[in-house]
Amino acid sequence: MSAGDLVKMTEAERRQFSEAFERAHAAGEISDRQFARARIEGGLAQWHLAAWEAAGRPEPVPDNITETMPPIKAVGVPAVDAALPLTTKPAHVFLSALAYLMRESDDALEIAESRAKDCDRAAALLREAAELLKQADNVPLSHMVESLAPWAERAKFGRVYAHKWEGGHLYAHHEIDALSASLQGKRGKATRQAAVIKALVALFPQEPGFWEGGGYSLAARLATLCIGHKVTPQAVNSVVKQAQRTAPAPKPERAKERDTGDYLVRLFRNPKQ
Repeated sequence: MSAGDLVKMTEAERRQFSEAFERAHAAGEISDRQFARARIEGGLAQWHLAAWEAAGRPEPVPDNITETMPPIKAVGVPAVDAALPLTTKPAHVFLSALAYLMRESDDALEIAESRAKDCDRAAALLREAAELLKQADNVPLSHMVESLAPWAERAKFGRVYAHKWEGGHLYAHHEIDALSASLQGKRGKATRQAAVIKALVALFPQEPGFWEGGGYSLAARLATLCIGHKVTPQAVNSVVKQAQRTAPAPKPERAKERDTGDYLVRLFRNPKQ
């Protein structure tokens, strides 16, 4: 539910909707995955609505309207609420990451793979064109063309909409739909479960004490919600240890990001940020 939907509802209508949704979940008509996603997205919508109302309902809505808002403490999903005090990320970023993983297609890896060849070739051709323009004494145009290349590479994870080119950077919006594919391992058969676990690992402290003190179990509960089938702490342990052995050096991001979705791209692909 969006903040706009909440604005149109009275407090009584919001309460009735929430209670009806809980009854449907208890009756098995709504899966745990659907329920958790709706709770998270509803919590985020209420948080944005509260920020808008506290600011006097400005139009247009400023990009930084939530900066002074206290963080979300709970959304009514036990595993998520237990994780909120432990994440190393801002609460709204953590919740947005979970909501994304819960709505991503189970075929995300296959979707991204089907686009990869064309997107990577497009990026290579853009860089080649940029170099040709540079040699032709057209450096400004060369920079503009080259700024498209990182976005062409990321197009395998979702559709890109360009906004403007300014100061040597392309500003664009990325509607991601297969981001977990960016986390698939280089060895063995790639699975979405492993990719989702890696995404979740990036949201928590990287100290052994956290994982051995209940982190594996907590991440397994969250992964189960994101994927829709049972994930064990042992599976999380295996993925974490494998990721630690094969983690590549982080690469600098050359394109500029504008929204939470684009922040998730950086978060999942470079967890140390």
